[in-house]
Amino acid sequence: MKAAVADALRSARRVLVVNHENPDGDCLGGSLALGLALDRLGVDVVVASTDGVPDAYRFLPTSERVVDRVDGALDVAVAVECSDVSRAGRLAAALSSARLVVNLDHHLDNTGYGHVVWQDPEAASVCEMVWELVGALGVEVDEAMATCLMTGLLTDTGSFRYASVRPETFLRAAELVRRGARPHRIYERIYEARPVGAVRLLGLALARLQLSADGQVAWTTVDEALLQQAGARWEDTENIVEALRSIAGVRLALLFKAEPSRVKVSLRARDGVAANRLAARFGGGGHAAAAGFTAQRPVEEVVRDTLAAAVAFLGEAP
Repeated sequence: MKAAVADALRSARRVLVVNHENPDGDCLGGSLALGLALDRLGVDVVVASTDGVPDAYRFLPTSERVVDRVDGALDVAVAVECSDVSRAGRLAAALSSARLVVNLDHHLDNTGYGHVVWQDPEAASVCEMVWELVGALGVEVDEAMATCLMTGLLTDTGSFRYASVRPETFLRAAELVRRGARPHRIYERIYEARPVGAVRLLGLALARLQLSADGQVAWTTVDEALLQQAGARWEDTENIVEALRSIAGVRLALLFKAEPSRVKVSLRARDGVAANRLAARFGGGGHAAAAGFTAQRPVEEVVRDTLAAAVAFLGEAP
């Protein structure tokens, strides 16, 4: 299927590369690296994200090219890590309007939409797939592309801590370093250059920490009032759930983000617990170690129902 994707891109004149809503480092890194590769081939390429680029990833080469709307005819649209068309947000219509839609994903819960589907659940990050695709296009990976791809590897593997990491992941990471990627610099920009508001928010969120299921589930909530108290933004919530996951004895961490019109739930798991299977019960998805879902109900109801399902789910887990 990789060859079919490469053939479609080579023959295209105008290509749209779409990120999912609230893009993470893997999605953005893969999208920007693919955009750079298509630039080399002389393709007119547009990289788009309905939510723009979070500040933590603005260091990525060519991040300034990302737009939030697209006009005009498209030969090919590549959906990067969009398990369903709706994950493209406001860009879903533009995605679907292309003559040929490529679905590029490494999630198990992908719905299989599009004309060409390349799904590889064995890949630890979508950037591993983009690395292969760039090679199939006959483009040499330079320092800018290597930086983008390494960002995806680092972020989607939890800095190579998750069980999804394979020997191939390390081999590709080594090759990216040879091509100019600097993992320590990337890590610093993402995890060690946080706004003071984000650090305050972490402390306030952890002060609300609750434990359930005899300490196996750690959870907390963030709402608009907490953001204002900390002087933070919604994108500053990204690392809270990882802090919950780090607690001794915790197998499942839950962060409930009570946004104005919806509740977004982030899940992190370990010790054989599959977060994506629990998220799927609420219409979400992701990976075994990291998943999420969105609910259109009061946060109190979402917390109650999710905790009940989590306790039952842990009883089923090995």
